[in-house]
Amino acid sequence: MKLNSNEKRSTFTIALIISLRLLGIFLILPVFSVYTSDYPGSTLTLAGIAFGIYALTQSLFQIPFGWASDRYGRKRMLIIGLILFSVGSIVCALAGNIYELILARALQGSGAVGSVAIASLGDTTRPQVRAQAFTVTGIVIGVAFIFSLVVGPLLAIEIGFNSLFYILGLLGLVAIIVTYFLFPVIKKEDTQPQSARKILNIIANWDIKLLLFAAFILSFILNLFLFIYPLSWTSLNISTSKFWLIYLIIILPSGLFTYPYIKRSQKKNQLKRTIKIAFIFLITGFIVYLLGNKGRVVLIATGILFFLGHMIFQSIMPAFLTQRISSENRGISSGVYNLANFLGASFGGMLSGFLYSININLPLIISLFVLVLWIFIGLPRQPDKKDME
Repeated sequence: MKLNSNEKRSTFTIALIISLRLLGIFLILPVFSVYTSDYPGSTLTLAGIAFGIYALTQSLFQIPFGWASDRYGRKRMLIIGLILFSVGSIVCALAGNIYELILARALQGSGAVGSVAIASLGDTTRPQVRAQAFTVTGIVIGVAFIFSLVVGPLLAIEIGFNSLFYILGLLGLVAIIVTYFLFPVIKKEDTQPQSARKILNIIANWDIKLLLFAAFILSFILNLFLFIYPLSWTSLNISTSKFWLIYLIIILPSGLFTYPYIKRSQKKNQLKRTIKIAFIFLITGFIVYLLGNKGRVVLIATGILFFLGHMIFQSIMPAFLTQRISSENRGISSGVYNLANFLGASFGGMLSGFLYSININLPLIISLFVLVLWIFIGLPRQPDKKDME
């Protein structure tokens, strides 16, 4: 079964809105830990806090934004969140020291529209093709990711790291315009959103818990990885001007492989096996990183394996979530999902600098330990037809 014309239009519009916002965030990721160490008053620990506090405020506002979108509409809450993101980005550009940057990043993160976007995509697609829709969205975001990782280091050299935040603000403004004019019409359900007690009962479902734990783990290890990975390259005396080529090499395989692989797996009802393969990619990547000599070949192999596993998970899991949650509660449920997502990112980001300052291998050891723990708790499970709302 394929996406119909309305589903394709909605999917690409929502993907564009998400990717415009994330494009800005991705621009600073590949060089954040390198450049923030130069801010007045900065230490590795404070740089890590500046890195992770964006995700912390994102996590705090995910449920309120998701709840509000269930009651007041997806479009309205998307625009409000994007305004907060754009204003926060401008304040980041004006930050004169590490403490001001930390506060500005907190403001930037308060525009937590991830749950609204996930709910919107779930509202506008059928359960049978939703994994395809989220994979298409993941590919669009992946293209933005690749582009930003390539262009970000070059822009940081040409216009300065703090000026990148002005670009973030501009991209947020463009996303607001796209949302206002192109966002799909989503009809209000006749039934009202259910009570908070009912939402807690839904979240108490074991399969939902597995998804929430997975979201936390993936974001936790991602932010640890993205903090230490560029530092590993600078330790080899590789200039940041070369980072664009490095990130292009490690991201391109996942961008080319993920969508056709997931589409084939969904057609053959083999997403359960796909989840296991994605996990193998992740844990193998960290083992290679930890046990290798951290030379160029090892770092490239680690990056390829990590992003292959991570992109597969991020394409499949939102589809699993929205297939289990009915439309009238999809916003707040997506908010809980993104709460777990951004809590993981905030802990990973804020701990990264502290752990790295103790021992450069400690973030890798912690990541590997968390992945092993994940095996015993359980990987996300593909919904059966009876589980789909």
